[in-house]
Amino acid sequence: MHCISACSCNHLKSYTMSTVKNPVGRILNLLKLEKNEITAIYFYAIMNGLIQLSLPVGVQAIISYVLGSSMRASLVVLISLVVLGVLIAGIMQINQMRIIEKIQQKLFVRYSFAFVHHIPQLDLKKNDAVYLPELVNRFFDVPLLQKSISKILLDIPTAVIQILFGLLLLSFYHPVFILFGILLTTILFLILKYTGGKGLATSLEKSRYKYKVAAWLEEMARVIKSTKLATANDLHLQKADQEIGNYLTARNKHFNVLLFQFNVLVIFKTIVTAAMLIVGTLLMLNQQLTIGQFIAAEIVILLVLNSVEKLIINLGGVYDTLTAVEKASEITDRPVEKSGTINLPDLKKGIKIELKDVSFSYNDERNVLQNINLNIEANEKICITGRESSGKSTLLRLLTGSYSDYKGSILFDDLPLGNYQLDSLRSKIGVLLNQQDIFQGTVWENITLGNENISTERIKELAAQTGLHDFIASQKDGLQTLLDPTGKRLSRNVIHRILLVRALALQPRLLLLEEPWMNLSPPQQNQIKKLLLNLNDTTVVVVSNDESFAKECDKIIVLNENGNIQP
Repeated sequence: MHCISACSCNHLKSYTMSTVKNPVGRILNLLKLEKNEITAIYFYAIMNGLIQLSLPVGVQAIISYVLGSSMRASLVVLISLVVLGVLIAGIMQINQMRIIEKIQQKLFVRYSFAFVHHIPQLDLKKNDAVYLPELVNRFFDVPLLQKSISKILLDIPTAVIQILFGLLLLSFYHPVFILFGILLTTILFLILKYTGGKGLATSLEKSRYKYKVAAWLEEMARVIKSTKLATANDLHLQKADQEIGNYLTARNKHFNVLLFQFNVLVIFKTIVTAAMLIVGTLLMLNQQLTIGQFIAAEIVILLVLNSVEKLIINLGGVYDTLTAVEKASEITDRPVEKSGTINLPDLKKGIKIELKDVSFSYNDERNVLQNINLNIEANEKICITGRESSGKSTLLRLLTGSYSDYKGSILFDDLPLGNYQLDSLRSKIGVLLNQQDIFQGTVWENITLGNENISTERIKELAAQTGLHDFIASQKDGLQTLLDPTGKRLSRNVIHRILLVRALALQPRLLLLEEPWMNLSPPQQNQIKKLLLNLNDTTVVVVSNDESFAKECDKIIVLNENGNIQP
């Protein structure tokens, strides 16, 4: 498991961090990662194409023997060779399928770990306008990419090779067939040049509206209680109808491009079939072609035309592939946060914090925090108070390293916050914010977040101190109880206790807490306050308007509505 993860993430660096931003460039970069497998596929495709085109020559020779009333042993050998050729071609196709399946599996693993690797590193401010749960739906283009990539790697190369070899073989029968090759190549070039770009653009537009429909359905499910109250007003139907209508319009545009391409193919195929039959017949009557050559040439022409038809039909798959790789990249292209290179030391004391003229805004318009100057000594207990929307929560978020686009400077242990490696920094910080939530996993996983250094005894001790013990004891599976996404069947009281234990479990050098005793009874609140005030070797910063707690702290920071520290 860990080997797959590490391997996949290493491979991803060359792809997900690529500066290429067009779909064709993306798919080429992606295919470079599988160059050995693709080389094998093309080798099989070339050999298969040669064998397939050798069959008409074999048929021609058999017909010549039969017309000459010659039933010698060589005829049996020739028939055997033709049958053997069919068998070998089939075996090569099976090998191609095996390689394609391997590539498809690697694609799924690669993109899965790309998303897992990238999402935790997203820059919160630069992605603030994006609803990430909806954006992650782009992952469902990965199975589409798996399916359509086989057409690019298997069907299309085979078709192109058969067309090239077929045209080459026809040129040996008579020079007139060279004209057929030139005409065919010109038609294909014109189709791709004048409709290829439009086909990709309409495919991307169709996909965009597809996700808008899915986004509205997801939003209805997210606010199901509100949706139920509004069903009589048909708002949900109106919005769905609008998005579905846009999707159908976009889909029709894309289908019209595919239809035009196929119409051109049908017309061309009809004209060429008639022309080749007429020309072939005339050449045979003028004894410039034998009957065997005429039949073989017509077989080759049909093979070439069928390959052209396969190529045109599979253009829809090409558009799907390019669209899928573009949509999947909407996550891996999102801006990520910058991390320093210095590890925060694991010292037996709290973190010293200094803020110098710090200002911050979410939308680059109004500052939420303005010219903050603050010194917090190691191990101090700090209470931040103030009115609603005064920037208290934002100040805590800045101290977690979640936002880097602030003005001024923030120092941890006398070094700029941006110098520290973020994973190292956050492993020394315990955080409890109002917008944190529970994920689908066990109680143990929600508390430890996979940290193997946290002991069961530590969890039991904190559960007793925070009042979480009663909930754990009431569950049949205890710490292994599986919780729903967002903890939807848990009370806010229990969720808050779990998150509080999570923050404390690390024995952090810095605790950043927002209303840590929210939803608790007065005795339990007092227990939490006492626990925080008695913590050794930890700097504690609490956002709360609780006056009794504030009086016990070393410092009280009051923020006013303009985001300034009140003198």
